[in-house]
Amino acid sequence: MQRCETCHRFCGEPRQQQVGDMVDFTIVRGNGRTRKVSVRTGKLMLIKEDGFSVIYRGTVYHSDAVSHPDDPSPLTLAFVGLCACPREASHP
Repeated sequence: MQRCETCHRFCGEPRQQQVGDMVDFTIVRGNGRTRKVSVRTGKLMLIKEDGFSVIYRGTVYHSDAVSHPDDPSPLTLAFVGLCACPREASHP
């Protein structure tokens, strides 16, 4: 994915992941009052209909979304968003 020259949001399609690839995924931790959200890089073990299984530091995590390390993470996309500019005006 690349940045739009007009709005500076991300545009294009993310890369497809395969089993064995290194991927970024989001971990949510917390007790009842607080939550910590972080993005980690792990090895993709399994692609399922309802998500992905990723191994990170010897622990298997189940995630709804993963991304290639060179692409923006789902957390980054949630904050920045995707480009909504007319295609011919802002990017090739």
